[in-house]
Amino acid sequence: MNWRHFLYVLYQTTRASYLAEEKNSSLGIIWHLLNPLFMTAVLFMVFRNVGRLGEIENFQLYILIGLIHYNFFINSSQRSAGYFVNSRPLILNTTVPLELLVIRQVCIESVTLFIEVMLVLLLGIFMGATLTSSLLVYPFIFIGVLAMSLGASLFLCGLAVFMADLNYIWRIFCRLLFFLTPVFYSAEIVGDGITRSLLEFNPLTRLITTAREALLYGGPITATDLALALVGPMLILLLGLLVFKTNRTRIPDYI
Repeated sequence: MNWRHFLYVLYQTTRASYLAEEKNSSLGIIWHLLNPLFMTAVLFMVFRNVGRLGEIENFQLYILIGLIHYNFFINSSQRSAGYFVNSRPLILNTTVPLELLVIRQVCIESVTLFIEVMLVLLLGIFMGATLTSSLLVYPFIFIGVLAMSLGASLFLCGLAVFMADLNYIWRIFCRLLFFLTPVFYSAEIVGDGITRSLLEFNPLTRLITTAREALLYGGPITATDLALALVGPMLILLLGLLVFKTNRTRIPDYI
């Protein structure tokens, strides 16, 4: 299958998944707009009267930017693994690349992330935040988050068929990851030591930090900053591809 055919099949399967999910819904695809809209509005209302944590400026939007990117990574990886394991008839009775089933779910989740980012930008403008040329860097961060999520999804899908306990292990890992990701706090307040090292080792830390600079603060983002933010996600993507490719031929026999 060439790349044009692959993209066409990916579009059609993603579209079919959207339609299947909203088949009996009166609002249909509008829910994919309302869900992030309500989530963003509720979080903004909850934290609008919360003072700054230390010296964090625009703390409400600071939290939102961290949370939407963290949630995207968690939701896309967990749901991709769940849908893949439950797609036994499709895996056994079609000839489409199995990777497409994973990419499809990440694409679906990315639509929600895109909407949430647009809402955060609108809130930022409403609150007086100044948009600068640093905003042009954000598409690379978006790609980085997609790559990291896709890599984790491929890793999980490549092993979940053989390891039923992996879903439980991943949920525990995600809970730990939440506290090791600067969503509600700044990495600077942790100080030095093993906790700070774990924060720096977490690829989400650099992605979220750079996203905040691009979307909220408009600070200078150097090529080195961008490269450091993307190297972790790309390594995770390569690892996920390797694990999935290694086990791909065995998946139909075990699912």
